[in-house]
Formats: sequence, C-alpha cells, structure tokens
Amino acid sequence: MANGTNRLALESARRLLRKGAHGHLRKVLNKLHAADIAILMRQLSHKERLELFNLLEPQEAAQVLVEMDSLLQVEVLEDMEPKEILKILHHLPPDEAVEILDTLPDEKREELLPYIKAEDVDRLLSYQEETAGRIMTTDYLALSEDMTVEKAIEEVRRSREKEVFYIYVVDSRNHLVGVLSLRQLILQDPKAKLKEVMNPDVIKVRVDMDQEEVARVVARYNILAVPVVDENNRLVGVVTVDDIIDILQEEATEDIYKMVGTSSDELWEASTLKVAWLRLPWLSFTLVGEMISGLVIRHYHKTISEMVAVAFFVPLIMALAGAVGNQTQTIIVRAMATGRMEGMAWRILKRQLGVGAIMGLVAGLLASGLVTLVQNNLLMGVAVGASLLVSMTLSSVIGVLVPVFAKKLGVDPAFTVPSIATLNDIMGTFIYLTLATYLLVRMG
Repeated sequence: MANGTNRLALESARRLLRKGAHGHLRKVLNKLHAADIAILMRQLSHKERLELFNLLEPQEAAQVLVEMDSLLQVEVLEDMEPKEILKILHHLPPDEAVEILDTLPDEKREELLPYIKAEDVDRLLSYQEETAGRIMTTDYLALSEDMTVEKAIEEVRRSREKEVFYIYVVDSRNHLVGVLSLRQLILQDPKAKLKEVMNPDVIKVRVDMDQEEVARVVARYNILAVPVVDENNRLVGVVTVDDIIDILQEEATEDIYKMVGTSSDELWEASTLKVAWLRLPWLSFTLVGEMISGLVIRHYHKTISEMVAVAFFVPLIMALAGAVGNQTQTIIVRAMATGRMEGMAWRILKRQLGVGAIMGLVAGLLASGLVTLVQNNLLMGVAVGASLLVSMTLSSVIGVLVPVFAKKLGVDPAFTVPSIATLNDIMGTFIYLTLATYLLVRMG
C-alpha cells in the first residue's frame, strides 16, 4: 500500500470509527490486503485498534493477525475470550497458530491450552520452543515410494491447498527416503515409480534442532523448504522459507536486545517494575565494572595529584578502546549467529589483532602529537599514544575471545556485549595510568 493510499485509508478508518459507521468501514477493509490492514492498525490508537479488529470475520482476522508484529498480536488478543481467540486460530495452519500462541504472555497461553483440541497444534506445542518441531508445518505432501510418477502428479493437483515446494518420498513406515522437485517430477516417465527417479540424498533436520541452525541449513543449501524428521527418520513436518525469514528476523532482533542488556519481553510487559527488572542485571554488572575502573583511578591518585593533566585523557582512552571493542564484538557476535565463524576463530583473531594494532598505531601517533603540542610535554604525549596502541589492540582481541569462550561455555555470545564494554573501560584505564605513572612520575 503506497503512502498516499495508506494515509487516505487511515483517515477514512478514523472518521468512520468516530461515526460508528461500521458498515462503510467494512467496505473500506474489503479493498485492503491483510498486510495493509495490519499496517493500518499499527497507526490507530489502542481503542480504535480493538474496535476495528472486532469488525473482522474470524478468517479475515486470522490473516491480519499473522501480518502483525508480536506486540500488536498480544494487544488485540489479551482481552479476548479464549473461545473467540480459538475461532480465529482455527483458520490458520498449525505452525502459524502455535507461533501466535508463543507470543502471548504465559498466563494467557495457559488459559487457552485447555480449549485447544486440534491434534496438529497440540503436537507442535509438545516440542521445545525455538526448535524445528515447534516451527514446522504439518501441511506437506508425502507420497509412497511405490507410487508412479503419473499418480504422483495427480496427487499434486489434488493438493491445491498445500504449499508444495517439493515432493517428499516415504516408505511404508513413513521413513523419509527421497525427494523430488516439481520440475523433476513432471519431466520423468509417467510409468516410473518414485523410488526409481527420486533423489535419495535428502537435506533434512531433526525435530529437536535449534531454529537458528535450521535457518542456516536452508540458507546454506539454498532450498525453499526442509523436511523435519524424528529420531527414527520418520517424516513429521516441513519448515518452509517464509518461516525461515521470520526466524532470521526474530533471532536478529533477539541478539540486538541482548547486546544492550535487555530482552524483547519488555515490549509487551505491562508492569514498569518488571521492565526495569529485565534491565537491572546488566546495569548492575556495569555499575560494578565502572566501580572497579574508579578503584583503578583511586589507586593512581598520587599520579593524578602530582600531574592533574593526566586525568584529562582518561575519557579519551576509554572511548577509543571501547569503540574498537564495540566494532569487533558486533562483527564477531553477528558472524557467530550466522554460522560464519565455524573453523575460522584463530584466523579471525589474527586478523582483528592486526586491525586493532593498525588503528591503535594511527590513533596513538595522532593523539601523541596533539597531546605533546597542547601540553608541551613529550612524555605525556608518549603515555597517551602508547596507551591507545596497547588498549585498542587488546580491545580487538577481547572482542573476539570473550564471545568465543562464552559460546564454548553454552552462553549466548550476544549476552557478552555489555560486559566487554565494561572490561575495555577497566583495561584502558589501567594501561593508561600505569604508563603515565611510569613515564611522567618516575621518569619525569
């Protein structure tokens, strides 16, 4: 929906809602795609949003709900009766229904579970969150290996409501034994059996595989869907490319929140106290870290008292070391999230060490010259320049090593970002004041 059309639809919706002209508003909504209605609802007030959503038929509401972000989904569903929500979810494929259920607060989800009778939805909910089993669809096409190509094409024609990217071939016990693309299928001899023309080397994932790893598999092999099997290689579902796009967005968003020491949970958390509680752990860690930086400065109080100008450049050292650390850790955390770090940690470490050293040398020489000129003190210039060289080089190393070790310990690397910033502050302050003490106080 173009901006002009969007603005016109928004103005019309608000005017008709104010007048209570629901019949006319229905005509406006009938002309809009579900994605456009979702965009429209995002711009309405809370009251207007609920009123408009309640005008939609269950099937239409289901399509609009899928297009909304999780915050809006929670907002429109949290005050609805369980039976009304289930009327809407009934019109969605099981995987999309489960995805919406997962966005709801725990209390609301628990309230809905007793009413859920759909076998597929119930089965998907039995798998761990953020696994292939939780996000897969059970609406796929699997055909017997003994079926002929001619019969298989007829089955495809009868399966118009299913998303058929590939034909999955199974044996009599539902074990996944092969795969065919639609193009490959129609080019085969109509009388040939599927087991004779199928590709037996199937790219597949286990039902308990993490959804992020599933996304990597789909991206690595450039496929539109990937079959999901249980521990006995029985086909239980399929993860399609649209699910993968949602996963990539979700994981990227989750990493961004973790990198600033918070969680996406605060988006729909009504309690201000609970939102503050989500952020406090990392802020407390930062507080402790910066207190340590303060203790380092206190330890060198004689240096600062004898030459006050030394204190002028502490923020410079902390800022530049922190900036290099932030750049490195962002690159590394993202590379790890996308699987690009596999088998390359040592090579990347050496590269970042070199990059940090070059940037530290350039910044150190520039700062050294400026400080010497401004303070008319060569030793102070050397102290600042050498500190920048060492601290910026070490910041690059820390930005690589901390996320790598965190992953080995089973901690999400994105969680380490706030701690790296604090660590760089402590390290930069210590290096600078140690060098300043030696060069300016003892040698000066």
